[in-house]
Amino acid sequence: MREFIDEVAVLSRWLGRDVATDLDAVVPDWNVFRFHDAVVFEPDVSECVDCMYLVCGESVREFSPSRVTIDEAYAELVDGRALPAVA
Repeated sequence: MREFIDEVAVLSRWLGRDVATDLDAVVPDWNVFRFHDAVVFEPDVSECVDCMYLVCGESVREFSPSRVTIDEAYAELVDGRALPAVA
């Protein structure tokens, strides 16, 4: 999980909470994988069913895979239509 530390920081700022503490839990609360040059975070908790986050650079794109394909979400992310992470 340490290979995604920069993306974890961006997502944490965007969500307004520390995602790293969730990732270090004994039972993982997030599935994380690379998609092109972005990183995908998928919460593995019942409160966020059908919710994923794409992080690329300082931008985050939240999407519901049942409504938007990962390819569409990624295109929006790299085209600059996603919301930047707040400082």
